[in-house]
Amino acid sequence: MNVHAQTFVEKYLRTHQKVFTVRDMLKVFYSVGIRTSVKDVREFLDHNCLVFSLEDDKYITQAGAFTGSLFSIKPTSAEYDQKMIVAGDRCIPFVDSEIACYSLSFFYDDKKLPRKIGKFDSDDAIDMFMLYGEEYAPQYIASDPANEEFDLLHNDFDLPNRVYLTGIDISELIEKHGLKKGDRILCYVRDWNLGYIDMVVVHDGHNLFDCGEDGDAKLRWYENLEKFCLEEFELEGPCAAIEEQLTYIFFIHRDELCVPTCGSVEEFINRYSKKVGIQEFGVETRLWFKGKNVPAVGGWNFQKISRKDEAVPYSYDGEGSYYTVPADVLDHYVLDMLFHRKTDVKELLYEVYPDDYVFHLGEKALAMINLSDRYEKFRLRYNWFADQIAGPVREQALELYKKVNELMFEVDMCYSGLPDFPQQELVILTQLYNHVIRILQSFVSDSEIGDEYDAILASLEGMRCNFEGIQDILLGAIDECRCNRFKVVR
Repeated sequence: MNVHAQTFVEKYLRTHQKVFTVRDMLKVFYSVGIRTSVKDVREFLDHNCLVFSLEDDKYITQAGAFTGSLFSIKPTSAEYDQKMIVAGDRCIPFVDSEIACYSLSFFYDDKKLPRKIGKFDSDDAIDMFMLYGEEYAPQYIASDPANEEFDLLHNDFDLPNRVYLTGIDISELIEKHGLKKGDRILCYVRDWNLGYIDMVVVHDGHNLFDCGEDGDAKLRWYENLEKFCLEEFELEGPCAAIEEQLTYIFFIHRDELCVPTCGSVEEFINRYSKKVGIQEFGVETRLWFKGKNVPAVGGWNFQKISRKDEAVPYSYDGEGSYYTVPADVLDHYVLDMLFHRKTDVKELLYEVYPDDYVFHLGEKALAMINLSDRYEKFRLRYNWFADQIAGPVREQALELYKKVNELMFEVDMCYSGLPDFPQQELVILTQLYNHVIRILQSFVSDSEIGDEYDAILASLEGMRCNFEGIQDILLGAIDECRCNRFKVVR
């Protein structure tokens, strides 16, 4: 897809608000000269994060789902005292997550409110970004232009006691529109694509105990949200992130949740819900049943695993699993081979596969052809001199990837026993697998690493430590699983 076509298609998916079909999307592709099939378009839409799938081959974009949505923000005491609001995670899942929260535009009576910088305790600041995942909150805070002089990496990822945050100046709402401490601001998504949000003051600060008709409506809202969360946990599991969990919930139930009497997710978690909380999920966090660990395997995915679905890294054929490596990771293996000035593709084959791996019939020959083709693709255009920074980083990433992938392979051989595995360690292994692949996908040559060199090395070191912490536990579970396959015959 050329740049013009890609831009046009992306603009369509970011701005189109009506329900559309696969054939409607096919016409969009045709209009920019792309000839494709209904099957390919359906696959494109099913894997596009800007699109929700509906029934009967119909779709709606996130812009269509959330433009016009209502949600609310209740300024904290620290924000009110500084006459500002920090958007933080409060607009999740109603706005485009690719737009930095400090870049969102808020309007009151069609007048854009100015931006303002405030100073907050770091603990309070982290609370404002919890829905991005507590593990990522410091990075979001450090990326705020107000903290441009602070280097998170060289401070061991620890925030100072006080941090600066860019927010919205609400002086006019306080001075001209009577916003009091404890009052709420009702927000309306005017333009999802541009990140434009309209605001209205709701004077409910006096109603501390949620009394009367409005109070009852607010309590029903929290009860509904809790019910919908619990249902979503059972159906979809922990999802890829808290944001994805909330996106499903508010999209499916927007008629009940995006209403003028809505509360806020942060109040729901911190004050109202007795059954839903933010729980640890490996090295990350998710919304889950309060006080319970988030498992790696459950009703939402075990049926897929037991059917040998593509959702798991390997497929079981009854005679053993195939050891697989993504195509772009194979490319990095070839680049690592060129970096070390090696030419024997057969030697590379044994770098990619485990030492004790038993190849299936014809598998080894196909793997050699694949690696040889990739070697020829890179051999003539590879620039060793432009790989002096990326090369050593790639080598470390591949070394970790192979250890993680080999353990994933061993775990997959016990697929039927996965519910009995130590779940948090299983979660961390999966997260390490995904994280190291993302690191490899983030660069090919020196120029693409840029200023991220130190951050990538620090990330790899952290992942190595995490892997060492779970390796023996999972190997023990694998041994137990293998022992359980044998029965004593009397």
